[in-house]
Amino acid sequence: MTTLIVGNGSDIDKSHIEDLNVDYVICADGGLEKVKKLGLIPNLILGDFDSVNKSVLEDYKNLNIETVKFPSEKDYTDMELAISHAVKMGFNDIVLVGASGTRLDHTVANMLLIEKYYKKDINIRIIDNNNFIQIVTESMIIPFRKNYYVSLIPLSENIEGLTLEGFKYPLNNINVERGSTLCISNEVSEDVGLIKLNKGSAFVFISKD
Repeated sequence: MTTLIVGNGSDIDKSHIEDLNVDYVICADGGLEKVKKLGLIPNLILGDFDSVNKSVLEDYKNLNIETVKFPSEKDYTDMELAISHAVKMGFNDIVLVGASGTRLDHTVANMLLIEKYYKKDINIRIIDNNNFIQIVTESMIIPFRKNYYVSLIPLSENIEGLTLEGFKYPLNNINVERGSTLCISNEVSEDVGLIKLNKGSAFVFISKD
């Protein structure tokens, strides 16, 4: 089952999410205004409500949508609280929008939540107008998309046995250490590109300028 969590980061064009098969929508605090722009009706609104338009919040409350309020001084971000709630409900596939933006501290924290929950067998992806971000540990197929770049950033100390097939810059069974920029700005050159690795984990970015 898939849940969509909408945060308070950058706006997203609806075209990037309209093909998702979403079972449940959670709005994390200030993401409520983005939900309204997208024409979505959330199943749940949660957060400390310090960055939400109060009139918009009241409009949704009048629709009898469940709300969960947390204190403004807390140990977790609204995004992590939303993810935790989704996991407790049994969702193991989570899409985050409004999870990236001008606040790089929040963006990086949200990316690391992908890693944290991947270790708990929860698949989380971040989507914005220019990027798709998720983790790869074994293999991943990426369809060709014109003007998109594919980058891999190692999370483990090393990724071993990395092979890239169907890419402009192919690789064959090599090791890449954390901090290396070897795998930045590649491109799928065939109908699909295949990423394979024997050991380790990496962020995969599918990005456009």
